[in-house]
Amino acid sequence: MKSPIFNFCLSICIVALFCCSCKDNTKGKQKSELAQQSKKSLSSADSVLFHFWDKFAMQDTALVKSPEKGEQQLADFLQLLAQTPDSATRDKAVDLMLDKAQINRISFDYFIKQYEHYLYDGNSPMRNDIVYESVLRYLIKTDLLSNLEKEAYRPTYKLVLRNKEGQTAEDFTYELTYGKKQKLSDIKSRYTFLIFYDPDCSHCKETIQQLRDTPQLVQLFAQLKVQVVAIDPWGDRTKWKNYQWQLAEQWINGFDSESKILSFNIYDLKASPTIYLLDENKKVLLKDTYLQQVITYFVKTNP
Repeated sequence: MKSPIFNFCLSICIVALFCCSCKDNTKGKQKSELAQQSKKSLSSADSVLFHFWDKFAMQDTALVKSPEKGEQQLADFLQLLAQTPDSATRDKAVDLMLDKAQINRISFDYFIKQYEHYLYDGNSPMRNDIVYESVLRYLIKTDLLSNLEKEAYRPTYKLVLRNKEGQTAEDFTYELTYGKKQKLSDIKSRYTFLIFYDPDCSHCKETIQQLRDTPQLVQLFAQLKVQVVAIDPWGDRTKWKNYQWQLAEQWINGFDSESKILSFNIYDLKASPTIYLLDENKKVLLKDTYLQQVITYFVKTNP
């Protein structure tokens, strides 16, 4: 009998990857051979990253700025970086690429802008703080940039380091609809689906409606004991109160009455909505994610 989550996955056409396990009956020698093969595979993947730009002519400005050449090359590179779990490997790959780009300052500046566009723009489907962190680390240490130029990147670098996956989500206080105040850390649930929304944001409205009105989603969240926490951080009480009918009754509907989330950059709200998935201890499982990615995570971890 298939699990409810599996059936749910099929009903909304979300493709999920399942990890299979089997009994290990291999001998010590076979285990060693498998380990060596795995090591070789990882080394091969690293080698592809480290030599990805070897044959690319950074001095050719037209090539660099061509959407079919330079931009596509960067997009392919970013996909590989996003699949690389080791931060040291990502850092080295980015360092090698940007060191090579320094041969032409126009090329260097172009790629820096493209990195920001793909990895940090709130509207980019490829935005990825983990990969952008490697880029920012390079920018604040390279000798090519002046101290003033480096300082311009430090605030963003500090932001991407906050609330990373695996860290405890930073706590904050919010006001409830009946006036009481409580903290994020007060919530007791297996998972916390934290969504920062803007009442004027059409994409926020679409996400909220899908989360509220899709029966399979409602059932899934109830089954997994997921508490939805919807926070309006923008400080307009009237808009917040007028928006309450859009939210489900069982959700926590919070308002940052003192605007501390934005004022102190407690969370990086470059996109609306901004979604985090937290575990029962408020550790970040998914940062700045999408609803479908949350569902895929549930399918993979709760078969």
